[in-house]
Amino acid sequence: MAKKTRKVLKQESQQRAIQQAQANVNTVNNAPAAAEAPVAAAPQRAPKAETVTAAQEFAFVKSDVRKSLTLAGVLIAAMLALSFVVR
Repeated sequence: MAKKTRKVLKQESQQRAIQQAQANVNTVNNAPAAAEAPVAAAPQRAPKAETVTAAQEFAFVKSDVRKSLTLAGVLIAAMLALSFVVR
């Protein structure tokens, strides 16, 4: 369930970027051409990296470890069962 959080954050970020782009296009289209002075292009900023708190990261690690231990337990049980069948 925790992995949905990153997906949702990414979708929200993309939606905000689309809204900002649409707003920028609307302001450019609505601005009067005579009032505009030649302006140098603004430098492009790198997109902000998504920050993940230590608690969120630990939740991912915890779930991965739990899955790994469950798989290991199932495999050991299967090996024990097969060892009785082979004898």
